Amino acid sequence: MRRFLILLLALATAFGGLVWAGGAAEEEETFTVRIAHTHEDEGLYFKGSERFKELVEERSDGRIVVEHYPYGQLGGDRDIQEGISLGTIEAGLSSTPVVTLNEYYALLDAPYLFVSREHIAAALDGELGQRIAEPLEGHGIKHLGYWENGFRQISNNVRPIYEPSDLEGIMLRTPESPVRLATFEAYGANPTPMPFPELFGALEQGIVDGQENPMATIYQGSLHEVQDYISISNHIYSPVHLLFNKALFDSMPADLQDVLVEAGREVAQYTRDLGAQNDDELIAVFEEAGVEVNEVDVAAFQAASEPVWDMILQDIGFDDAQEVLDEILSLAP
Repeated sequence: MRRFLILLLALATAFGGLVWAGGAAEEEETFTVRIAHTHEDEGLYFKGSERFKELVEERSDGRIVVEHYPYGQLGGDRDIQEGISLGTIEAGLSSTPVVTLNEYYALLDAPYLFVSREHIAAALDGELGQRIAEPLEGHGIKHLGYWENGFRQISNNVRPIYEPSDLEGIMLRTPESPVRLATFEAYGANPTPMPFPELFGALEQGIVDGQENPMATIYQGSLHEVQDYISISNHIYSPVHLLFNKALFDSMPADLQDVLVEAGREVAQYTRDLGAQNDDELIAVFEEAGVEVNEVDVAAFQAASEPVWDMILQDIGFDDAQEVLDEILSLAP
């Protein structure tokens, strides 16, 4: 009888342990995260999002499931950032329009601010990058990384652009950024803001003559199919911001927060590497498609950019804007 009771106790202990372990597993919450953006399959946003999905799902052991929504399925940049702020979208990518939520990002629109991707990584991947991202939290957004959009180039259907004066009279689409509008006004163009998903049709129909975007964006959006000239200016480097709903982020266990932060930063460098490769390879692709490609007089564009820097520092709403700008410049290699 005693041996039977001991055996019964052992079995109860064993099964109790299994029940307890199963209960713990059942209590381990999983999260579904939709990541939205506007790029097609060949775009850096698309490739970065696929890499992010892979890293997050693997490193979270499936506790975070990432669903990928490219092609502007959930709207343009403004729609995506507003959805993330409201919590109707969990995560997404937005580039220049983020300046409407955080004036610090007007500094990043300063023409000829960054000299290389190494400079970008030094300035944005550490403490400074997170410091200037903090105002987004007041809009319910957690910033998880500065991915590559790229060094921007000018394309149009009127003439090759060598100097700012060549832009005179050209109707040029820009993102929704006061600094970008001021930049191209200073260069002599007639800039007009327009969401990216509308751009191809506007170029095709002649509503605008040209636009400015990184090489990879021009390619993935097939913009070279409706443009005659691409002028290599590298006038601005645009990051794309990985944005995440802050309430959801704050509700996650610390280890899953770490997974998201680390994956976001790792993919930032991954997309920069892809962007550099694209810059090396796409000129030949565009020329083979019949587009005339030239380089601009960088010194002339830099000189024309000086009033824009003054405007940024006068208009930005933060007292330490000059300090932040000086710190970014000091990190150049």
